[in-house]
Amino acid sequence: MKNRHRREIRLGKNLVLSILNKEPTAKDKLIDFYDCYIREMATDPVYGSDGDLTGYYIDNDLAQELREALSGSLPALREVLIKKHFTNRPVVVVLTDLAK
Repeated sequence: MKNRHRREIRLGKNLVLSILNKEPTAKDKLIDFYDCYIREMATDPVYGSDGDLTGYYIDNDLAQELREALSGSLPALREVLIKKHFTNRPVVVVLTDLAK
């Protein structure tokens, strides 16, 4: 049975272009995009001795490890994007404002 609540998350075109162009800000943009998911994965419920939920604990070390793993995946992500979308297809390159 499929999870009906699951929705497809797509990176925005500007973020994809940043990754493809190896922009210095691409890593930070990607981490910002996934930050709410990283925080959710690093959060655990805390239960009292009576078994009732008393709050949540955010494991900041785990969140940092997830951010580092995500940023380390950029070269592989770039390679997959290029192979999947640009192999055997014409590519148009637009150059603007070269005077910068």
